[in-house]
Amino acid sequence: MAEKKNNPAPEKQMPINNVVSLVANKCTAEGCKAKPHRASFCDEHYMWFKEGLLTLEGHKAKDFDKKYHAWLRRNAA
Repeated sequence: MAEKKNNPAPEKQMPINNVVSLVANKCTAEGCKAKPHRASFCDEHYMWFKEGLLTLEGHKAKDFDKKYHAWLRRNAA
């Protein structure tokens, strides 16, 4: 007599319709419409992000004014 295998029914694959595009269409910084180059920021805002002027979400840091003026002093020379 042939043994019956206890195989569960194969899982049905649900269609994926909630996919988020990984490619950003514009810079993450507030109000910027430039095309992103690195880390979802344009070149200028990427430097701001690296200096701590912007958060990863593109918002200004809490102490933006202080950091911005220090950054201007360093880059003026």
